[in-house]
Amino acid sequence: MRFDRGDTEVGGSAPAAWVNGRPVNDELHVTGRQALWFALIILLGLYVDQKIELWGQLATSIVVWVVMLRFMHQARGDLRVLVLACLVWSTLGEIIGSLVWGLYTYRLYNVPAFVPPGHVLMLLLGLYLAERYRAWVLAAAPVIAVGYAVYALANRIDVVSVVLAPVFIATLIVARKRHLYAATFLAVIPLELYGTWMGNWRWDSMAPGLDLSMANPPICIGAVYCARDALSAFTVEWRRRWQRSNNQETMAQPVTLATPGSAVSTS
Repeated sequence: MRFDRGDTEVGGSAPAAWVNGRPVNDELHVTGRQALWFALIILLGLYVDQKIELWGQLATSIVVWVVMLRFMHQARGDLRVLVLACLVWSTLGEIIGSLVWGLYTYRLYNVPAFVPPGHVLMLLLGLYLAERYRAWVLAAAPVIAVGYAVYALANRIDVVSVVLAPVFIATLIVARKRHLYAATFLAVIPLELYGTWMGNWRWDSMAPGLDLSMANPPICIGAVYCARDALSAFTVEWRRRWQRSNNQETMAQPVTLATPGSAVSTS
């Protein structure tokens, strides 16, 4: 995945810009310390959400939003757009998937406020894993997806994962950002297992309207999270093209030189 400000790749060099004495993230760069911090916030946040009822959910939401906003404050350019795009697409996806479609239900029958920014932290964690363990995630993700799909098909369970597995494999074959999608797929498995085990949310046994069985959770649901990443990246690319088009139109406009009592137009 390439972005502007020097066209650096995932996990590029350290931020070069500084604002108010602090480094500013001009690139798509997630450090190991940040990735560990994001993972701990997610794990502890889900625990607090489950154990302290409504107040736990409010506290978790505040912390996750603060962490995400702090990261976004330090980001610039495409990375900031990526975070905002992920936030918007995740919110839309949660509303459709949980409240409208009813594929899964959160314990308070709402979409907790910490979930959309939590998706952003998961995306940033996936970016780190994709660069740090590129070869490993590209090897492990398809093996797990195909292996589980074969097991589920043989036992006639979790048909949703059986359907999603080939879609995910096809994505790995044709997509340029396949290492990010592989990392996201793998990171989602422990997240979903932990969240459903804790009781933060629960997947329905059947996909409404599709008559397809689902496990709690569907192990290959990470393929849907990859769609979130793809839409976020598409938004970044669309913004870059829009900016480039505007810049070209501005450069093509004639320049008017004003003089006392007259105006001279040059092109």
